[in-house]
Amino acid sequence: MDYSFLLDIGIIILFVKLFGILTSKIEMPKMLGGLIAGIVLGPAVLNVIEITPSLEFLEGLGFIFIIFLVGIETRLKSLVKGTKKYFVIALGGIIVPLVMGYFASLIYQVKFELNVFFGIILTVTSVGLTAEYLMEEKKLNTTLGNAILGAGVIDDVIGIMCLSFIMNQNNTIGSMGIIFLKTITFFIIALTIAIIMFKVFEWLEKKMSHQEELPMFSIAFALILSYVAELFGISGIIGAYIAGLVVGRTTEGRFIRNKIEVIVHMLFSPIAFAGIGLKISTLVLPIDTWLFILLFTVVAIISKVLGCGLGAKLCKYKSKNALRIGIGMVTRGDIAFIMLHEAKNAMIINEEVFTIVLITLCFATFISPTLLHLNFKEDEIEEDKKVEV
Repeated sequence: MDYSFLLDIGIIILFVKLFGILTSKIEMPKMLGGLIAGIVLGPAVLNVIEITPSLEFLEGLGFIFIIFLVGIETRLKSLVKGTKKYFVIALGGIIVPLVMGYFASLIYQVKFELNVFFGIILTVTSVGLTAEYLMEEKKLNTTLGNAILGAGVIDDVIGIMCLSFIMNQNNTIGSMGIIFLKTITFFIIALTIAIIMFKVFEWLEKKMSHQEELPMFSIAFALILSYVAELFGISGIIGAYIAGLVVGRTTEGRFIRNKIEVIVHMLFSPIAFAGIGLKISTLVLPIDTWLFILLFTVVAIISKVLGCGLGAKLCKYKSKNALRIGIGMVTRGDIAFIMLHEAKNAMIINEEVFTIVLITLCFATFISPTLLHLNFKEDEIEEDKKVEV
């Protein structure tokens, strides 16, 4: 058995911590340290670590646990209360990026299937990355935090459905109908499981309050529901998020979270964020390709800010809060990388397009937390917590 992955993990954790300290010194989110560490350690710079099945597994597990913790922290009442608003915001964040991404890609190459892909890849939001930032800055349970998270979950689901649509063009109507039915079926099943498991956790709390078994049962629940989500073609992080919402509603939710978050932030979170940077294989590209990447990055940022911002304005959010929501939806990651991988496997895109989109997603992921950090001022935190928008 090859144990070299243990060395890789140790190096990743060390570099993520070091770069995390540096980003903290300049008052930037620690998660940026993980992204930078991945690029530096990966084939694009030092080439000392390669993405292996073991690291990919831990990266995926990391995002599942991160979003599970986010679910625990989320106030379900606030999230449910704003569902209509979040849908409007998500819809704006899908339509505008889809259209702008499609037309921007015509500069690169005119091919309908490819151009649609360029549009679809801009529709999704990295719930895991954004949520980690919101937790880090203690803004998750604010009015804006709930709006960003709620809309992010919705547009990820719709984005996955859109990608499945272009990957099954030979039977468009039938395929889309099946995808839609599978999605609805999953949420019905997940809701049923959630109600049952809430009752089970209530019973367990009476029998074993503040015992180690509760966090273990919670982790098992999150992983199983993530698996069920994947069976229905939905990202596993959506299942983990629903599991977190259930656990967060229990009396021992905070105890469970405190037990789980230590190992998540020490091991899984660094690997998850570094894994994004490790996916960039080279930074040596033709000038015209770099120019298109820069253009596409600008489109990726502006389209989300514009689409989600307009959606937020329609829901009567104040202008500066609508801007914050739009910026919060810019981050791409987990779902987008999964979609990128699937598109390449389905031969919708080639290696060059894969690299272009990957670098664009990383640029957007770098820029979004920085913009969020600059837009969330300490003296305005209290205003964010108000019910009034």
